[in-house]
Amino acid sequence: MPFDLAPILDWISAHPHWAGLVVFCIAAAESLAVVGLFLPGAVLMFGIGALVGSGALPVTPVLLWAAAGAVVGDGVSFWLGWHFRERLLAIWPFTAYPSLVQRSTDFFHRHGGKGVLFGRFIGPIRPVIPAVAGMLGMAPSRFLAVNVISGLLWAPVYVIPGAVFAASLGLAAEVATRLAFLAGLLLLLIVLAVWAVRRGFELLHPRAHGIIVRVLAWSRLHPLLGRLPAALLDPEHPETRGLTLLALLLILAAALFLTLLENVAGGGLLHNYDAFIYFSLEGLRSPVADRALVLLHLLGRPPVLGALVVNVTLWLAWRRRWRAAAHWVGAVGFALALTWLLQLTGLGERPAPLLAGASDRFPSGTAMGAMLVYGFLGVLIARELRPTRRWLIYASIAALITAIGFAKVYLGIAWFSDVVGGLALGFTWVALLGIAYRRHAVAPLSALTLGGVALATQLLAGGWQFASHFQADLARYQPQRETTQMAAQAWWNGGYNGLPNYRRDLRDDYRQPLTLQYAGPLEPLVQHLLQHGWQRSTELTATSWLHWLANDETMAKLPVLPQVHDGRHEQLALLYPIAGEQGAAYILRLWRADLQLMPQAAPLWVGSVSRLEVKQPWGLASIPLTAGEYASGIRLLRQTLAGFGQVAPRARACCPLLLVTSDKFAGLQ
Repeated sequence: MPFDLAPILDWISAHPHWAGLVVFCIAAAESLAVVGLFLPGAVLMFGIGALVGSGALPVTPVLLWAAAGAVVGDGVSFWLGWHFRERLLAIWPFTAYPSLVQRSTDFFHRHGGKGVLFGRFIGPIRPVIPAVAGMLGMAPSRFLAVNVISGLLWAPVYVIPGAVFAASLGLAAEVATRLAFLAGLLLLLIVLAVWAVRRGFELLHPRAHGIIVRVLAWSRLHPLLGRLPAALLDPEHPETRGLTLLALLLILAAALFLTLLENVAGGGLLHNYDAFIYFSLEGLRSPVADRALVLLHLLGRPPVLGALVVNVTLWLAWRRRWRAAAHWVGAVGFALALTWLLQLTGLGERPAPLLAGASDRFPSGTAMGAMLVYGFLGVLIARELRPTRRWLIYASIAALITAIGFAKVYLGIAWFSDVVGGLALGFTWVALLGIAYRRHAVAPLSALTLGGVALATQLLAGGWQFASHFQADLARYQPQRETTQMAAQAWWNGGYNGLPNYRRDLRDDYRQPLTLQYAGPLEPLVQHLLQHGWQRSTELTATSWLHWLANDETMAKLPVLPQVHDGRHEQLALLYPIAGEQGAAYILRLWRADLQLMPQAAPLWVGSVSRLEVKQPWGLASIPLTAGEYASGIRLLRQTLAGFGQVAPRARACCPLLLVTSDKFAGLQ
């Protein structure tokens, strides 16, 4: 039966004055010899960290109590080992876990005093290693020093992740739940790619030699067909002719596949799947994600890849590594040849793209180029490393390529099937070329220097692309929005009900009501409100967030986290300080609606007025977060709008609504 942690955490949250003692006891029990095997101490400490992150518990006392408990628990375990020595092995519960005691003993013999420090962070042996250290006669003074250091390190390692997790949930809800969901999706894809690379490497590497021997034996029995595998695997066999033939066969196979795809599926099946994936990702669009993924996209643009190809080729030529240079150029030449063939034959044409900048061909040439360039660069570097470390290079390349491919689909640069097709073709050629390169004798390279050349080129070329293309690409790949029109009087008489009632973050996620609709230009509204006690909020920038770390800052100086509605940040944010409450204020947010009121083509804005309160989600930073009170916020706004345009309250089932029009908008009489 699973251990229910909720009552314990609820009790701690309800009795914060006892929290320190409870944290001490949990940390001590989690560190006691053998007892820690049965206590879900790590989970409990994560939960306590979550209480810290939510602001229910202070961070510093919790960390100190946790460290003290860990030190005492390990100290008691050490005393047991010191007191009983070899007799410890004959005492229950140590007699029930002889293999665990033996593993801990071997670990201590290998690492000595450092084993006590390292052992605290290693699962099963954590509650046993201090007792083993005492049993084997470690000096008490030395153990005490290591014990205190390890306890001080252990506490934040087990508490802070829970605090960050809880705080992240609150901040994600404030900024954009869709941003957190999108980041989780991308992280999941990267983790899956890295796992697949490592798993594939672990399966193939120990069996590779046997497979090669069997394939070469088969090739000798079949002189005609055996030339292709021999060109890849036989170090004595010339590889140029075989690789050229393999490249042609791969290109012809791709062309045949595209022909069959167009004749059988007619493009409709792929288009339906592609459109579903595109619109699903469009529902997760947010300004922060747009900027991050445009940056990733820049790393896969032809200028960056081209600069990488040229510089690595020049370096290989300078080092006189001609065979490596030939393989490197061959990787890029395949992409150019296939792209030329597709353009020449017209194969791979796709349905009309959803965005003006979307790719119109299958497979994606840019995705294939990224796979070929970064993939074979990984082959060049990994060949010079020890076999046990090569998978790290492959996994890093897989993570980068996955992120670039995801960015292309998210931004609408290429359909999902375009990207998958390009990556699959590129991977096939990189694998064939990499096998040939690895099996034939070549002079060694300096992996560190080659990696430095590639990284420097990527930073310089990527920086140049950022400076020259970032803003243009950011605007180019924005979702296409259709602005509709409505008669002004129709809106005033009930058309406002057709607009969203809640801020749209994730689909069907109703959290913050939209309680205001404003028709007219922003500037008159802003000027009126500034004259009646409202203030401009501090924008969140790369440096302004540092004010969160100063506990004595006023609300006006603390940057406000932007919120997302329908994929966009608010275009106006004004604060109204609450008298007598230094850490609270009302905030007015307005977003542009995709609606114009006719006949003046007046812009329409939707928004809300809510209460902000300064919270300390990590116990360290002071961040203004939404605290609700939407009805009272609308009453305040209505009072301060006296004498401005037309203001009319409306009743809705979900929440009160305030309609406002500017004096400069004469459409409502």
